[in-house]
Amino acid sequence: MKLTTFLSFILVLTLGWMQFYSVVRERFNGVHELKNEVAAIQRHSDEREVEIALDREQFLEFRQNVAALMPEVLKEKGLGDEGYPFRSLASTITRSEAMDVKKAIAKTLFERGKSYFRGKEYAKAIKIFKQVVDRFGFSTYVAESYFLMAESYFQVNELEECTTTIQQMVELFPQHELTGFSLIRLGRIYEVQNRNEEAVDIYRTVMRSYPQRDVASQAKASMRGLDR
Repeated sequence: MKLTTFLSFILVLTLGWMQFYSVVRERFNGVHELKNEVAAIQRHSDEREVEIALDREQFLEFRQNVAALMPEVLKEKGLGDEGYPFRSLASTITRSEAMDVKKAIAKTLFERGKSYFRGKEYAKAIKIFKQVVDRFGFSTYVAESYFLMAESYFQVNELEECTTTIQQMVELFPQHELTGFSLIRLGRIYEVQNRNEEAVDIYRTVMRSYPQRDVASQAKASMRGLDR
């Protein structure tokens, strides 16, 4: 019995020593520092990718605007060899191509914002989602960008900005399911501020206006929480 206990002790001690040795070796041979550098480079690369995408979108938008002015120019200067540069410029990009580029950039930005949100880098997420809603209001990512932006504000306790963002959602997407969830968040903000009657009004509005099961069930649960 004593021998078994002794062997178990030796095994635990050996495993602990091996783990300690592994950590120490990693730190002293530079692997730990290298991993941190690689992670920093990756974050910088991701941010630079977004910047490049935005720069490209701005450049293509400029080219499209110039091209839109070209018909009048072509009437005067578009003939013969001397008019070749003007004809070439006029055909640089079509409206359809420009819209495809904008959609691709909107998606890139949105996914980057979601990545920041999942990583709890809420300030960065807010910055990205603002760009989506301000510059790509036509895209399918706008409603979710508003929702995640409101949630980001809530997570960093910027309740006034959160409330304003939710109010914007109500104006722009009054029937959207995510607006229902955001209104529940607004109700909870009111609870934090001891404005329980207003919170109850919000939850009742959600139950009345948003028939989606998940939204309604959350509103009911919040109402029950206030009744306790």
